[in-house]
Amino acid sequence: MSDVFFRAEHLKMQFYAGNKRKQMVLDDASFTVEQGEAVGIVGPSGAGKSTIARIICGLIRPEYGDIYFKGTHIVGAEKTFQKEFRTQIQLIPQQPYLSLDPKQKVGSSIMEPLFVHKLVKQKKQAQTCAYQLLHSVRLERDIFTRYPGQISGGQAQRVVIARALAVSPELIIADESTSMLDVSAQAQVIQIYKRLIKEQNVSFIFISHNLPLVKAFCSKVYGLQNGMLSLMKGT
Repeated sequence: MSDVFFRAEHLKMQFYAGNKRKQMVLDDASFTVEQGEAVGIVGPSGAGKSTIARIICGLIRPEYGDIYFKGTHIVGAEKTFQKEFRTQIQLIPQQPYLSLDPKQKVGSSIMEPLFVHKLVKQKKQAQTCAYQLLHSVRLERDIFTRYPGQISGGQAQRVVIARALAVSPELIIADESTSMLDVSAQAQVIQIYKRLIKEQNVSFIFISHNLPLVKAFCSKVYGLQNGMLSLMKGT
C-alpha cells in the first residue's frame, strides 16, 4: 500500500446535531486514489461528502483515521509540510462566487496564489502566467480585467479552476463543482478536468450527488451513506 498515490483509512467524524446528540458523519470511511485517476464520491445532501473534502484539505481533523499522500502521513503533519501539501492538494468548491472577492478583478485573483507561494517575483511574470491559465480553461484574455459579478457562473467556476492550477496541484478535490452549472457549462468543466488528467496526470476526487455525471467522468465510484463508503459495482 505504500506506493498508493493517495489513501484515506478508517476516517471517523461526529458532529453535534440540533438536539445536542452526536451524529456520526463518517464511520470507518476508507478509499484510495491513484495518480492520474478520477475517483468519485456520491451521496445525498448531508451525507458527509464535504466533510471528507475538508478533512483532506486540512481544514478539519478527523476524530480517528489516517490520510497518506505520496506515502507521507498528513493528518496532523508539521506546519512546514502542511504548507507544502496544501499547494499540491487544491479544492474547487461548489459556489465559485463565494470563493472570489467581488471587489477583486479576475486577473488579480488568479495571480494572488503565485505571489503568496512565491512562484513569481514580478507582476509582469504573474500576468503572463495568469493569461496562460485563462487559456488553459478556455477563457478569453478580456476576462482578466473583469470583476466576478461581470461573468457567468460557468466562467466563474473556470476562473476558480485556473486559480487552483496556478500552484500546479497534483490532486484536485472537486466538491460539487458542477452542481450550480447548466448542462453546457458542466460539460465544459468536465472536459477541462479530463484534459488535466491526460496532459498533466492530475488526480481527482470528484464529489457530487449526480451519479450519471460521476460515472461518466470517474473510473471508480464510492457511495457514501450512513457515514460509510462502499465501492459501487461496475466501477
